[in-house]
Amino acid sequence: MDLFDALKNRYSHKEGFLPDPVPLDDLEKIAQAGLDAPNGGNLQTVRLIILPDKASVAPVCAVVPTIGLETAPAAIAVLTDSVLAQTAPVEGTFEKEDYSAAVTQMLLAAAGLGYASLWLDSPYFDPARQKEAVAALGAPDSYHLWAVLPVGKPDGTGSRRTKMEFNERVSYIRFGGKK
Repeated sequence: MDLFDALKNRYSHKEGFLPDPVPLDDLEKIAQAGLDAPNGGNLQTVRLIILPDKASVAPVCAVVPTIGLETAPAAIAVLTDSVLAQTAPVEGTFEKEDYSAAVTQMLLAAAGLGYASLWLDSPYFDPARQKEAVAALGAPDSYHLWAVLPVGKPDGTGSRRTKMEFNERVSYIRFGGKK
């Protein structure tokens, strides 16, 4: 799929998935797109765990049961190495920016390969769920789980939200400036 088609057609798939397996090669392409994302200070704090089948998705689903995780034939967990992030050459870390850039590129790669996905992060804002999910993934305590992306073919057309028109969100020269 053309890049601009993937950008236009990508949506957050909040419904179920078909049981069709996702080839490991496709999951690796999606993961590589995330690793190719820009990252603060080139620290490369993002770590990914490919969950290639329903059995490997199940422990994360047990922590956060959603229709997407319950039906997804595969998923990718997105973590950052918080210890490594602390070595940033400036005050603060880039963990949020790093994971956000990685997730964005993975969602686009999934769409480009004909899959649906979802940026599933809010359940992991709860510290207890965060800790439980990190443990379920076998990651060190110093790692932070930011999101899990269920990946698969949608079991329907998927609901899409309407986007505002270009001219409602873009100005020229100054705020409110017209073309």
